[in-house]
Amino acid sequence: MSFGVTEDPRENINWRRHRQGCPHYRERWFALSNPDEGEPLYQVFCLMNTPPETAEEQERCLSSRTCCWRIAEAARHGGKAAASAADGKRRRNAS
Repeated sequence: MSFGVTEDPRENINWRRHRQGCPHYRERWFALSNPDEGEPLYQVFCLMNTPPETAEEQERCLSSRTCCWRIAEAARHGGKAAASAADGKRRRNAS
């Protein structure tokens, strides 16, 4: 049994999207796998190349319905940093 990605997860029907999950999260199950031999039960693929690395991150992927939680979190932190820098610049110019 081969477990590599040999087809495009965007187009192949074996890769499933979760109704409540991130629109970029895909998962496929291996019904005939043997976990006792180290074969995986399922495989995860992220269309944004930000796959979950822990069970906690996977839960966040499965509950982030509209966008990638990592990208949204980075944008929030980036936006706050940019706003803080702009605010600091305004204060220096006002002095």
